Amino acid sequence: MENAILINQLYTVLYNAAVLAGPPLLLATILGLCVSILQTITQIQDQSLPQTVKIIAIVSVFIFMGSSLTAPLYNSADLIFREFPNWVG
Repeated sequence: MENAILINQLYTVLYNAAVLAGPPLLLATILGLCVSILQTITQIQDQSLPQTVKIIAIVSVFIFMGSSLTAPLYNSADLIFREFPNWVG
């Protein structure tokens, strides 16, 4: 297998994994900041409130956008498994 093919496929998989993780991570960060500000203003000392909000946000992102976020990663993995015999042999 040529190094260029391996590096290209590795870059594609890592890019697709970052695209998959980006929207839930961004939403969880923004909501965590908002909940922290709300807790500071109201002096609520509950430790589980930010975690619960973040978990619900991440699950909702994957429920509503999961198929569109995972499709590129699935397609690149499928390409790797289909083309692997051609690259090795």
